Amino acid sequence: MSDHKITVMISSKAGRLGNRLFQAAYFMGNALSHGYRLLNPSLGEYAYLFEGSARDPLCGYPESWRNVDPEFADQCREFLFPCIHLLGLIAKSGIVPGVAAIDIRGFDTKDDGDIDLNGETFGEYLASGKMILPMGWKFSDYAALRKHREEITRYFTPVVSVRNTVEVLISKARAMGDLLVGVHIRQEDYRSWKNGIHFYETERYVQWMREVVASHPDTKVVFVVCASDVLDEALFRGISYLKGPGFPAGDLHALSLCDKIIGPPSTFSAWASYHGGVPLCVLRDKRASVAPENFLSF
Repeated sequence: MSDHKITVMISSKAGRLGNRLFQAAYFMGNALSHGYRLLNPSLGEYAYLFEGSARDPLCGYPESWRNVDPEFADQCREFLFPCIHLLGLIAKSGIVPGVAAIDIRGFDTKDDGDIDLNGETFGEYLASGKMILPMGWKFSDYAALRKHREEITRYFTPVVSVRNTVEVLISKARAMGDLLVGVHIRQEDYRSWKNGIHFYETERYVQWMREVVASHPDTKVVFVVCASDVLDEALFRGISYLKGPGFPAGDLHALSLCDKIIGPPSTFSAWASYHGGVPLCVLRDKRASVAPENFLSF
């Protein structure tokens, strides 16, 4: 167990919302396991969306760094994060007393592997007693992510304004049927990412939805469709569905409140599955099957 006075402060941003949440969650779980204090200003523009981070300029965990007005906290993060990021860049040279930076951002572009927060390298940093400034998002602690799921997801409870909007939608959807399936249609950036390997036309998503209906012949299936693009509603004729809230935090919360989720490989739908304890079927290619046995819990 490390000295509780040790501080780990994430000093680089990891992509968009889903990546940022998993980056935070791995370190949060690891902090609980090893007893250090985590500061995570890298939540940045998303911090105001969650109960645990909205009022804290540095998004401290397990204890808050400060508790201030959410708008002021947001303004502080805009100023503080660039300073902390700069400190990380300078600390890489080893010239900042008591501070050590771990920059794995070059490693983030690799398809396989990550840095184990329980491994020897990170353990040596903790043992050094220095403030640690990680940079990059492919750090992980899968065991702690699962062990501390309740504490982590409680911190990331959406704020009331998000919850109220989403829960009205989900209540309406549940009144329409018996099984609620969230559909994450990610097309916008997936058209070009990795040469479009996980980009699927809307027609293919609709086929998957019809296959889900067919696999539950005695159940009224209703879908909540969360999409990055504007959809052609005519394609969904004959399917019982509602559109998601239409903004990232709302769509994420809506998916987490469904009974099942389907979507392409993405930290976005993976987070919804993790946060809500919802079985997820990952559509890894156009031939993917949505048979019931392919829905797995996180």
